[in-house]
Amino acid sequence: MDTNRIKRFATEARNILKAGIAAKITTLGFDKNGFVAEEHRPQLMQGGALWNEQLQTEGFYYQWMSLYNRIQQKGISEVYEEAAYTWFNRLCAIRILQKNNLCSPVLAYADAARTPVIVDEARQGRIPQMKEELRQRLVELLDDDTKVTEQFAILITAWCHDNPIINQCFGSIADYTELLLPNNILAEGGFVDMLNHTEFITDEDFQSPELIGWLYQFYISERKDEVFAKKGKFEADEIPAATQIFTPNWIVKYMVQNTVGRIYLDNNPYEIQLQKKWQYLVESSEKTSADTILKYNELEDLKVADLACGSGHILNECFDLLYDLYIAEGYGRGEAVENIFSHNLTGIDLDTRAKQLATFALLLKACQKDVAFADAHCMPNVLTMPKPWNREVQGPIQDMLHIYFQGEATNGQKEEIMDCFDLMQNADSLGSIMKFDISESTRLLIKQTTDYWYSQEIVPEEVCTQIAAFKLILALTEKYHALVMNPPYMGSGNMNTTLSKYIKDNYEAGKEDLCTVFMILSENRLEKAGLYAMINMQSWMFNSRQTKIRNCVLNETIIENMLHLGAHTFDELSGEVVQNSAFVIRKTKPISNTKGTYYRLVDFKNCTEKETSFLESSFNEKICFKSVYQKDLLSIPGNPICYWASKQLVKLFKNTPMSNYGWGSKGIITGDNSRFLRFWHEVNCQKIKFDAECASDSYDNVKKWFPCTKGGSYRKWFGNNEYIIDWQNNGYRVIRCAKNEKRNCQDYQDDYKFKPSFSWADVCSNKPSFRYTINSLSESKGMCIFPTNGNIFEIGGFLNSCVANYLLLTLSPTLMVTAGAISKLPFRVGYKDIINIVKSNIAVSQQDWDAHETSWDFQRNELLSIDTSAYTENIDYKIEKHFEETGEHISISPAAPQLGSLEWRMEQYKTKWERKFMQLHMNEEELNRQFIDIYGLQDELTPEVPLNEITILQQGEINVKEDGITWNEDVMTKQLISYAVGCMLGRYRLDKPGLHIAHPNPTDEEIAPYEYKGEQWEIDDDGIMPLMPNDCGFSDNASARFADFIRVALGNEEHVANLNYVEKCLGKPLEQYFVKDFWKDHKKMYQNRPFYWLFSSKKGAFQVIAYMHRMNAYTAERVRSKYLLPYIEHLEAEIDKLDARRAELSTKETKQLQALQKQLDECLLDKHLCHTLRHISMVSTFLEIIDNLAVEESIHTDVLDTYRIIAQKAAQLLILLSLDVNLYHVHSFNCCYLAGSSHQTLPTEKNVFNRKVC
Repeated sequence: MDTNRIKRFATEARNILKAGIAAKITTLGFDKNGFVAEEHRPQLMQGGALWNEQLQTEGFYYQWMSLYNRIQQKGISEVYEEAAYTWFNRLCAIRILQKNNLCSPVLAYADAARTPVIVDEARQGRIPQMKEELRQRLVELLDDDTKVTEQFAILITAWCHDNPIINQCFGSIADYTELLLPNNILAEGGFVDMLNHTEFITDEDFQSPELIGWLYQFYISERKDEVFAKKGKFEADEIPAATQIFTPNWIVKYMVQNTVGRIYLDNNPYEIQLQKKWQYLVESSEKTSADTILKYNELEDLKVADLACGSGHILNECFDLLYDLYIAEGYGRGEAVENIFSHNLTGIDLDTRAKQLATFALLLKACQKDVAFADAHCMPNVLTMPKPWNREVQGPIQDMLHIYFQGEATNGQKEEIMDCFDLMQNADSLGSIMKFDISESTRLLIKQTTDYWYSQEIVPEEVCTQIAAFKLILALTEKYHALVMNPPYMGSGNMNTTLSKYIKDNYEAGKEDLCTVFMILSENRLEKAGLYAMINMQSWMFNSRQTKIRNCVLNETIIENMLHLGAHTFDELSGEVVQNSAFVIRKTKPISNTKGTYYRLVDFKNCTEKETSFLESSFNEKICFKSVYQKDLLSIPGNPICYWASKQLVKLFKNTPMSNYGWGSKGIITGDNSRFLRFWHEVNCQKIKFDAECASDSYDNVKKWFPCTKGGSYRKWFGNNEYIIDWQNNGYRVIRCAKNEKRNCQDYQDDYKFKPSFSWADVCSNKPSFRYTINSLSESKGMCIFPTNGNIFEIGGFLNSCVANYLLLTLSPTLMVTAGAISKLPFRVGYKDIINIVKSNIAVSQQDWDAHETSWDFQRNELLSIDTSAYTENIDYKIEKHFEETGEHISISPAAPQLGSLEWRMEQYKTKWERKFMQLHMNEEELNRQFIDIYGLQDELTPEVPLNEITILQQGEINVKEDGITWNEDVMTKQLISYAVGCMLGRYRLDKPGLHIAHPNPTDEEIAPYEYKGEQWEIDDDGIMPLMPNDCGFSDNASARFADFIRVALGNEEHVANLNYVEKCLGKPLEQYFVKDFWKDHKKMYQNRPFYWLFSSKKGAFQVIAYMHRMNAYTAERVRSKYLLPYIEHLEAEIDKLDARRAELSTKETKQLQALQKQLDECLLDKHLCHTLRHISMVSTFLEIIDNLAVEESIHTDVLDTYRIIAQKAAQLLILLSLDVNLYHVHSFNCCYLAGSSHQTLPTEKNVFNRKVC
C-alpha cells in the first residue's frame, strides 16, 4: 500500500469537503463566524417554512434550527469538521463495500453527466426505505434535473440508515448534516468524482481493512499539525488528533505473535504449523516454566484487548491470528468469527470516529471470511466513551439505576456505580485509564443485568442509552490474557488539568507520559502471567524522570523481548524526536536468572531496514542480544534499560560517580527569553560586563547584561559564547519580578555563578560536546558542571572523550543529556598529563573562536594578523609533516615574508590553521587512548577520532574529507571583507585590536581619522554606506572604500594583485558581491540579527546600510537627503545625457538607458517621496524622548506605541536606536515605501522582528 498516495487523497478530500461545506453554510445564511442575520432565519408556518422569501418544507426548518443550535454549541469550525468527516467516512466506507462486493454500486456514475446510480435508480422508481416525509420531498425533487445534489443527499442519507454495516458501524447521520452536503459533491473534481476515479487508491488497497485506518490518520493529519502548532496543553477534543498514529504492520505482527501467539504455544507446545507461519515470533531466552504459563481451557476463554485501539489496525491483526487458531482447531469460519467478536476480542478508544472505523474494519474482515456477516447480526466489541450523565436533563442517576437493575442493586452497589458515573464525566479526557473501583459482586451484577437486557427484544429508553456505559465499566474491569497496543504519546506538559491530576493521583510512576501510564494500566488489567505488548516512546527506558516506571517493570514483571527501534520507525514522521521501542512484558515477578532477548535496531534509517535487520539478526551479536539477565539492568545508576552493556561496562559504574567531584546545574529559566536574553552584538557593549567573577559583580549600576551560555551547536573545548542575559542586581528583573508577572523561573546557587565550568547543550542531535566556560552564567538549555572536589580540566577532558560518550550512551542514549546523567558517570582522577592536553585543546579552540568577529573577544581579522612568527612556525610544521609522511628530513630556507601579498597571507593562514587542526586531532586521540586504558575498555573502544569531529573552523572555512581537509578561500575572503566594512563604519580600527564603536552616540574623537602604516584612514562620518555599483556617484560606496582599505592595510606594491585575488576567491567582481551578497552573508553570520541595517528599494536599485550602533534620530533624513535624492539626481542626469543622443545610441547604450530608467522608476514611483521621508523623520521627536527616558517600562511602552502608530503612517516601521528598548528590527527598508508608492503595504512579519521591551 502506497501510503504517500493515500495521504494525498485524504488531505485533498478533506480540503475539498471543508471548502464545499463552508460554501454551503454560507448559502444557508451563516457568516464565517457562525452568525446569522434575523432576515436569513427560516420562519415556521403551517405546513412548511418561509426562508429567504421561498417556501420550504417543515423538515427544512427543523434541520436548519438543528444546524443553528449545533453551531452555537460547538462553533462553526467544529461543525465544518463534523460534517466534512461524516461525509468522508461514510462515502469512503461505501466505496470500500462496493469494491468488496458487499453492496450495490450506489456511488458509481450511471451516465456521462455524473448522475450517481442511486439517483438514477430512484428516478426509475427504486427508492430505498425512508420516512414518508422524506419520500414526499424526494418525489417532488426527482422531476427537477437541476436538483441532483439535493436528491443525492436524501437518498444517500436514507441508504446509509438502511445499510446494516454502515448504520451499525457509524450510526445515524445528524439531521442537519444532510443540509451540509456540498453543492459540488458530484461535480467534476468533487469528492464523489475523486472516489470513482482515484489514481491514489488501487483495487488491492480497497481489499485491505487497513485502508480505512490509513485514510483516517491522513485525514486528520492537518488537524494534528494545527493542534501541535498551538503548543501547550491539549483540550479533550484535541487528544484524538494529537495522539493518532498508525503502527507499521510488521511491528503489529511482532506484538500479536509474541503475546497471543506465545500464550497459545505455551498451552500447545507441539503446534508446529502455526509457529512456522509466525515469522516475527521471538524464540524465548528460556523455556517458559510450568508455573508461569498462563493456562486457559477453551479458545473462547482467551481474552485479548487493545485499550487504545484507534482505527483498529492492531485489532485486525489480533483477529487474523485468533481466526487462524480457531481454524487450526477445527472451527468453521462463521463460528470462528462469532466467537472472536463475542468472546475474545475487545477494543476501546476515546475517539468515537476511530471506534467507528475500527468496527467497520473488523466487520469488513469478517465479511471477507464469511459474507453472512454483511447483515451485521454479530458486531465486534469495540467501545468508546459514553456521553456523560446529565442530571439536569436525565434526572437523578438513582432513578436510572433502579430501572436498570430492576431494584436488585444494594445501596452499597449503587454507591460504587455512581462513583463510576461521576468518573465518566471526564471520560473524554481520561479514556481507558479510568479506574473503576467496584467489588466483584457489583461487577457480577452489572454483567448479569447487561446480558439480560441484551437478550430482550424491548428495552426501556433509560436502559438503552446507558448500556454502553455499563459495557465500558465491564471492559475496564476485565482481566485479560493478552493486551496489545500502541498507546497515545503525550508528555505531561501537554496534559490538560483534568488528565494531569488524575494521572498524578492514580498512576504516579508513569506520570511523565501517557504512554507509560498505559504500561501501568496494562499490568493492572492482565491476568497473572499474562502478556502485554506495546510500542511506545523509548524515553521510559532511559529518562532520569522515569526511574519509577523502570523500577516497576524490572522488579515486578519480566521483559520477554524488545525491539529497540529508535528514530524513523514511522516513515511518515521525520526527525529524531519520536524514538520508539516495542516490547513484550509478562506479568510475573522475575527471579535471579530471568533473561530476555533484545534487538538493537536504532541505527537503521527507515522502518523497512529495521524489519529486515530484525528478521536476519539471529546470529548478529551487534543487533540481537540474547539471554540478557534482567538483574544486570538494575546494576547501573537509575536502572536504564541498557541491555547492550558489557560486564566490564556495568562493573565501571561501581566506581565513584562524577557527583563526588563536580556539581551539575540546569541553569537559569527566565520564563521569557525573548525579553531577557540577547545576542551580545545586539546591545550597547558598554552595558555588558564580560569579566564578572562572582555573583556580587552583578550589582553594578552601569552594567545590565552578562554572558550566558545556552548550549548551542556541536563544538568542543571552547566557544558558543553568543548570548547575554539581563542579570543586573543578581537577576532582579528575571527572578524577583517573576511572581508578580506570573512567569515560571529558576535560579541556581550564587556560589557557582561566573565560575569556571564545562557547559553543554541539553539536547544533542549529534554526540554531546563540552566547552570550557568562565565569567558566564548558565541558562537552562546550556547546562554546566562545576568542580567541587575535582579539577575542572580533568572533568572536561573526560567528558569530551569517547569513554564518557560510551558511558553516556548507557545512562541516557537519547537526544537529552541531563545534569543527572553526567553526575552518575563513574570518574577516576589524578592524571596530570591529561590536564596539560586539555588546556592545549582549550587554547586552540579559543584561538579559533576569537579569530571570528562573532566573538566578543575578537581582535583582528586572521588574514591581517599573519606575521613573521606565524610564518616561521609554518615552516617548522611543513618540515615535520614531510618527515611524518615520507620519513625524509628536509630543510626549507625561509624566504622573506611577503606581508604585502594577500595570496601569500592566505597560504600562511591555511598552513597555520591546518597545523592547529591536526594538533587538536592528535590531542583528542591521545586523550581517548589514555581514558580507554584508565577504564579498561580496550576491547570495546578505539581512540580514533574522525576528522569531522574536530570542532574548529566551523564557519565554512574547510571541507572535511577522510584523508584531510580542503579550504574554501571564498569564506576567508568574505570574513576579511566583513572586517573591512567594520573598519569603514567604525566598529573596528586598523591600529587597535578589538571593538571600537559598539555603542550609541560615539564621540568626535572616536570617529576621527587616524593613521595606519603612514596612511590616513577615515571612519565614515555618518555610519551610512552605499552598496551600489561603482558608477553610483558616491565616494563612500562600499566597493570603492574596500579597495582603499586593501591599499591602506597591505600597501601599494601588491594593490592590484590583491584586489584581483579577492575577486578570484569570490568568483565574481567586488562590485557584484557588495550589491548582491554582502548583506545576505552579514545577516547569516549574525543569525538574522544584523547590526548593519539595510535600506533598499524593492529590487535593490538603491541600497545603503547603516551601522545600528551609530544610528540616531536623524538617520532617516540623512538617507533621504544625502543618498536617495542625490542618487535620483544622478540617475536623471545620466538618463538626460543618453536621451539627448537617443537617435544615435548603440544597442548597448539603449539597454543602458532602459536600465537607468527602470532604476529611476524603482526609486521614485511618484511625487510623494519627500512627504513620506519627512513623515518618517518626524519620528525623531519620539526617538529623542526614548533616548532620555527613565527606566520605567510603562513609559517606554506608551512612547513606543505612539511611535509605532506614526511609523505605520509612514508605511514602514523603523527603529533607529541601539538601546535596551528594542521592539522591532527593520532589516529591509524598501524604497518604494519611502517613495510613497501607490502600492504601499504595511510591513510584514517576515521583515519585522518583534522583540519585547527589555
